[in-house]
Amino acid sequence: MGGDGLDERVFATIEYVADHGGDAWWLHLSQCRACRQHWMIAQEERIFDIYFMRRLTEDEAKSIIGNANWPDEFLSYERVLKTGHALRFQPFIFFEPLSLSLVLTAQDLRRERPEISEEEIAFLLGVSPSLAKRLLAAKSSGQASWWKRALRHLSL
Repeated sequence: MGGDGLDERVFATIEYVADHGGDAWWLHLSQCRACRQHWMIAQEERIFDIYFMRRLTEDEAKSIIGNANWPDEFLSYERVLKTGHALRFQPFIFFEPLSLSLVLTAQDLRRERPEISEEEIAFLLGVSPSLAKRLLAAKSSGQASWWKRALRHLSL
């Protein structure tokens, strides 16, 4: 949507109804103020920087509101990233190979599904398998970002 203000115009017409919260911080339910249509929205801001929206039936919306029972499509971050790839979006290329967004996403993917391979993580993030391995190791070695390393080096 971005670039021409379309996202601002779209989101000016809808209001939040419920956040999934917890581990699915990217997921929320919204409703159009004009037509009352409910939308499940996954805000993917780390790798593709895009919103994925799915129109919900009234029953699905009521199930979310009344029982916190969400449809499966966007319940894991892996599913959100797979949606981006399925729709043929290209992951962003990061200037900093150990960008905090990449580190956190790689580690979130491993936490969601401990058996996920480095190759699968690499594909989802649009990086090489060797970089995926470095991203997974970055937390324990404190290499999360060049800025933090520079501050530590300067003792600031």
